Amino acid sequence: MIKPILFTIITFANFCIAQNFGSMKFTNYADDRQSAFSLTFDDGLKTHYDYAKPVLDEYGFKGTFYVLPPYLAEDNQDLIWRYGRWSEFQQMAAEGNEIGSHTMNHYDLTSLEWGSINSVGTLLYELYQSKVFIEQKIPSQKCISFNYPYTIHNSVVDSAAKLFYEDARALGQSPNNSSLTEDQLFALKATVVEFDLPRNSLSDDLDELNTFLSWTQNSINNHKWAMIIIHDVIPSNQLEALVDSIYEPITTEWFTSLCDFLWDRSTNNKIWVETVGNITRYIKERENSNYQIISSSNQLIEINVTDNLNDEIFNYPLSAYVKIPNDWYYVRAEQNGKVDTLTTTLTDSGRVALVNVIPDKGIFKISPIITTLVENKTGTVSGFELYQNYPNPFNPTTKIRYSIPTSPLNPSPYQGEGPGVRFVTLKVYDILGNEIATLVNDEQPAGNYEVGFDAATSIKNPASGLYFYRLQAGEFVQTRKMILLK
Repeated sequence: MIKPILFTIITFANFCIAQNFGSMKFTNYADDRQSAFSLTFDDGLKTHYDYAKPVLDEYGFKGTFYVLPPYLAEDNQDLIWRYGRWSEFQQMAAEGNEIGSHTMNHYDLTSLEWGSINSVGTLLYELYQSKVFIEQKIPSQKCISFNYPYTIHNSVVDSAAKLFYEDARALGQSPNNSSLTEDQLFALKATVVEFDLPRNSLSDDLDELNTFLSWTQNSINNHKWAMIIIHDVIPSNQLEALVDSIYEPITTEWFTSLCDFLWDRSTNNKIWVETVGNITRYIKERENSNYQIISSSNQLIEINVTDNLNDEIFNYPLSAYVKIPNDWYYVRAEQNGKVDTLTTTLTDSGRVALVNVIPDKGIFKISPIITTLVENKTGTVSGFELYQNYPNPFNPTTKIRYSIPTSPLNPSPYQGEGPGVRFVTLKVYDILGNEIATLVNDEQPAGNYEVGFDAATSIKNPASGLYFYRLQAGEFVQTRKMILLK
């Protein structure tokens, strides 16, 4: 009896290997988004913190801010012209924004001698000392992104930038490809919006807005990585006084319209809005990653993913489709202690799961979750019950089951007329107690029920974390926790 069982297990394991279960296909962009977009800000200006940051925070977006380190003031110093304070950019960095380098003094780098990292006024000094300055002020981040002053560069400047950074931004009207060579990463193309005068009202900027949104949509359609160059961001009521004295300012209203456009397409998986540094990390990791299937069976698939890059810098999750057995409808993915519960998709070539994996962060494991379905039907139900959502943790959808008993417990003004009928509400709250979704708000007879919750459609740019769902039916109230893990 033992031999046939062993034979069956071995046969199934060999079948799994033959079916290429565990094979991975990395996606061009994170979460298999269609395109990418980076919001970049030049010079480290005070308006970046005062006016750009609140808009970014509203939509949950992160930007790349290229600063000139000596020109940012400490809290006990007077501001220099329109530049900001270190404390402000340190706060933005702590919240996930990227602080990149724009050199020490904004020279035309093509006019400088090569020099050394300690020779003031030379090319190497401007590149190296700016990076060191930023990393001393923000030790939690590696400064890997550079911005050429005046967007001017040549092969000599590029070769110097490659010594200290992972990418460099220049100027160009065409968006970037999803796959880039080393030279292309040091000539990243971004565009400046130039406004026609006069700019006496918001409507005067509408043509530039519509043109830029059309350009961005075209980059989405062509699976490109687009960037915008932004200097000052100011409220429209300041525009008249400043429009002739600062370089191509955009209004907070214009910027909000752009972010609203990006958010709409982000929630529909059309665009990935992320910092320049993180998209660079993703592209280089994807281009350099290899995987090895360690084991493959009907209970567990183990994969080792490596990229041979500097793990202190290249630590961004790669998205990949993993081929799995056709009866794995829900899976548990785990790497380095992080666990995710995922639904899977049946494709023409078999069933796959879209997972996130960080190269060189340990063995990635994926296994099936066996589910027991409960029919949504009326019948004899002995008591109220609010069940744990499934899957949990979830991303971004989950299901919530609950039961309403046949016999009413106590008469209540919220009950309907029939036996066991209750007025039922099922609501979702964030960790601060803010209501974010109403899933049920109606009279329901006795029975077992199941409803779905989709964080992507209920929450603007949903964040990983703890949420609560609360069932109230007559006098019965019960609350449970659930975890969104992106």
